[in-house]
Amino acid sequence: MLLKRIIKIWINYLKSQLVLMVLIGAITYIVGKIVGLPDILILSIVAGVGEGIVQVGPIVATIPAVVIAYIKGSTVLSVENWVFALMIIAIYILIQMFENYILKPKIVGDAVDMHPLLSLVGMTIFGMLLGIPGLLFAIPVMATAREVIHYFFYEERK
Repeated sequence: MLLKRIIKIWINYLKSQLVLMVLIGAITYIVGKIVGLPDILILSIVAGVGEGIVQVGPIVATIPAVVIAYIKGSTVLSVENWVFALMIIAIYILIQMFENYILKPKIVGDAVDMHPLLSLVGMTIFGMLLGIPGLLFAIPVMATAREVIHYFFYEERK
């Protein structure tokens, strides 16, 4: 019974990560389209896939977008290419901040039945203590610990 609940937590966590990947790809596409970033379909796919690689993926996904912005410029805005490249850096940073502080705690927290604030605090503490692996596994580990504690201390067993 406990093992089933733990497996469900981890499956829900992985599903929520896929949802985040799709959302980040979609947000990147919409914002990129608005500002006129060339090749935005490919770049948004890269951003979505990069979302699956904690902390490093978003940085790696930003690089080709900035290079394309610098080389090709905007198809909508009339700014110099180097200014547009700086704008793209700022946009990608803002998307990541939105994802890290709002989307991730809410979506992943809901998937494992954990309050978004607790998710955010847990990710912060685990990240400080364990670095990237701590950020990646904070929420499912906390939810697993909750289930184990609940099972051993609060459930009646025959």
